[in-house]
Amino acid sequence: MRKLLLMMLMLPLLAVGQQYQVKSPNGLLKAEVNVAGNIHFRLYLGKRILLHSRPIGLKLKGGRTLGQSETVVDVKETSMSRTVRPVVAYRSAELLEQYNGLTLVLSSGLRIEFRCFDGGVAYRLITDTNDRLSILNEEMGFEVTTDPDLWFPEESSFFSHNERKFVHRSNQTIGKGKKASTPMLWKWGNGPVMLYTETDLRDYPGMYLQSQGEGAFDAIFPKVPATHFKVLDRWVLPAFKHRYMARTEGRREFPWRVFVVADNEAKLFDSHLPWLLAKEHDQLQPTDWIRPGKVAWDWWNALNLQGVDFETGVNMQTYKYYIDFAAANGLEYVILDEGWYKLGDLLKVKPGMDIAELVKYAESKGVGIILWCVWKTLDDQFDEAFEQFTTWGIKGIKVDFMQRTDQYMSNFYERTAKEAFRRKLLVDFHGGHHPKGLHRTYPNVLTFEGVRGLEWNKWSSRLTPRHDLTIPFTRMMTGPMDYTPGAMTNVANPKKHHANFKNPKSMGTRCHELAKYVIFESPLQMLADAPTAYQKETDAMKFLKAVPTVWDETVVLSAAIEDHLIMARRSGDSWFIGGMTADEGQTLSIDLSFLGTGNYTMDIWRDGDDTIKNGSSYVHSTDTGINSTMKYVVSMAEGGGWVAVLRKG
Repeated sequence: MRKLLLMMLMLPLLAVGQQYQVKSPNGLLKAEVNVAGNIHFRLYLGKRILLHSRPIGLKLKGGRTLGQSETVVDVKETSMSRTVRPVVAYRSAELLEQYNGLTLVLSSGLRIEFRCFDGGVAYRLITDTNDRLSILNEEMGFEVTTDPDLWFPEESSFFSHNERKFVHRSNQTIGKGKKASTPMLWKWGNGPVMLYTETDLRDYPGMYLQSQGEGAFDAIFPKVPATHFKVLDRWVLPAFKHRYMARTEGRREFPWRVFVVADNEAKLFDSHLPWLLAKEHDQLQPTDWIRPGKVAWDWWNALNLQGVDFETGVNMQTYKYYIDFAAANGLEYVILDEGWYKLGDLLKVKPGMDIAELVKYAESKGVGIILWCVWKTLDDQFDEAFEQFTTWGIKGIKVDFMQRTDQYMSNFYERTAKEAFRRKLLVDFHGGHHPKGLHRTYPNVLTFEGVRGLEWNKWSSRLTPRHDLTIPFTRMMTGPMDYTPGAMTNVANPKKHHANFKNPKSMGTRCHELAKYVIFESPLQMLADAPTAYQKETDAMKFLKAVPTVWDETVVLSAAIEDHLIMARRSGDSWFIGGMTADEGQTLSIDLSFLGTGNYTMDIWRDGDDTIKNGSSYVHSTDTGINSTMKYVVSMAEGGGWVAVLRKG
């Protein structure tokens, strides 16, 4: 069966209809579209076929399916080449948006638009009717050619934080019926690589992919909830569901289906399709109040301040200590996580806590306050809660426990982002899906979780360095991720790592942990450990004080998924280099030609010689006379890391 499928994939389309194609600006990528009643396309890289789509369409309530029995009645070709500047930079301050476009207008009135970039291909459906649509299913699927490696974020349910392990298997061995959230990544030998995701998700459910066996996948979607079943304040389960997955306006553009393609893992980072394809922010609205930055965070370290002369906990003294620490180390924010309000009521503050006073104290120190809340409580008290946030003068909110991607939840994300923008509040969406374009439309949305991050060390030993070397190539390709790094107790030997909820530690070396601040992208970046833990680590804090959270330029120096990644990031005239390894130590030579002219002084933090016994061991040194003509040898231990700051002079 497998051999037969592979032979079929290499044959021309059986039903020859109206055929069109769109190529990337460099001519290497091509989408070949065929309309013969149904709509199909093939994706080529050079002469290699990467995938063959299944029929594309929208199945509507009442039995009609847009995309069936279609003919093309009009064709529109476009091209674009411009430089855009994100309101909040993270990978680069300027992005090149360059593509060729193809739009087919079909006999039913449905349109399908393709855009072909040098770094990938995307398509979306567009409807144009005055009638509201009840959509039973979006028909979308594809068959990946031959048998590449696949990183598959397997899910058991639509009710999920999307904090999955990316299961590494060959594409053909994913059993029929297995489903996954996105993104998913394929790699053919030494290259190419292809990542699938979606973007510009608005008033619509998020997509999952379900294996049909033999390397084929179909889209599946959660239905619209009819009622909810609430457990405590945070677990809100759809108890009954409608037959349809979306009820929406008939005149609209649907989410982009995005295939990022690159010659190898390093080239993946040159692609910015998930951001470029999302709806643009209204540049007429002021955005100068949106301030990326680092955050002193309380929850991961369980408010465990050591050696202080007061009882630590959710109280004013503890949070003033966090604020003082943030101010002394140039951190822009402090988060008050769970405990500051009576669960179930955002308007009832814990006795002894005075948010207005705390905000005033923080402002006197140049620090902003961000408040955590459960999504359902915010949803129930939406207007009153936002009015209270404005009255207090906080700088942002961290919204948690969404755990769903149905249409209702998608609309909650946008409604929250929009209201927060109106009130000049930042947003961190925790406990939910990965970025799907909302952070371009509303740039006050600085980060998302949707990743298995550092918190897992509190209850698990499954947050391994190998996982850390998987997510930059998968989850992080969709946008910022709130992994929450910063552990100051580090265990390089996996056998010696033990989960501890109140006194957690990280797996991997200290320098592995520091390198996350260069490699892991999040304009709102946490320092997850306790202030007193950092105060003991003066050399490590020199780096953490210096490292920014947004970047002017990114250069990938060496990359191999599940193995290692070395990345250089520029902020102004300074360069930061971060390297991480997985299960094996690495000694690699990096090319410094990206530095340009002039000499640099390089501060270096590298793994100590005894990291296998003491994961927190490292050496801090300085090198001078560094310039662009040099190559530099970087050595990292097992589960290790390497960071450097290069300044001119």
